[in-house]
Amino acid sequence: MKHSQKRTFMDIEKMNSNEFRAFCRSGNQNHFTRTRKMPLQDLLFTMINRKGLTLALELRNYMKIAHPGTFISKPGYLKQRMKLNPDAFLELYKYHNRNFYADSSFSTYKGHLILAADGSDINIPTTAETLELYGSASRKNTKPQAQIGLGCIYDVMNRMILESDCNKVKFDEMRLAEKQLERIPETIGNIPFIIIMDRGYPSTPAFIHMMDKDLKFIVRLKS
Repeated sequence: MKHSQKRTFMDIEKMNSNEFRAFCRSGNQNHFTRTRKMPLQDLLFTMINRKGLTLALELRNYMKIAHPGTFISKPGYLKQRMKLNPDAFLELYKYHNRNFYADSSFSTYKGHLILAADGSDINIPTTAETLELYGSASRKNTKPQAQIGLGCIYDVMNRMILESDCNKVKFDEMRLAEKQLERIPETIGNIPFIIIMDRGYPSTPAFIHMMDKDLKFIVRLKS
């Protein structure tokens, strides 16, 4: 993508700003004020760039490149991570997306962005807390498996996720998509778009609502 390096530098500048640093503090305003082996920027980078290895290997590989000769223990890293406001990633991701669509280099089809709404189920660690928050995907009288319902709106031509929400395992995809579509202009501004949805989404009230909002949509219907 054009100007991707420029946007990366803008993201790093955002990470280093006092305003964002304050936003990242989870409760205690003294967090991320002292110089440590794993400062805020490195903490964010290690979480964004996870490659699916064990945490110990991920930390070793990252520190070898970013800070040769420096070692951070797994407990020390996890202690730093607990201080982080998880909404920091949402803030960073929306900031990055707004900068992307403020640039005129994105792709469109006949002047429209092509957006796709879809949902998916994802298994997560099963604990009392996750079962209470998200519910179980297992059948009755079987071993519970905690699962989240993920709903996204994706820019097909530019390969950008514009909206994503975690929900209980059973959720109304169409209702979530309607809420996400209302937030889309906060990211893309006044750029026109066409939303595509599969067979799980059709809803006559939703169609009427989208037509009232003058939204263009293509939906795959059941036979």
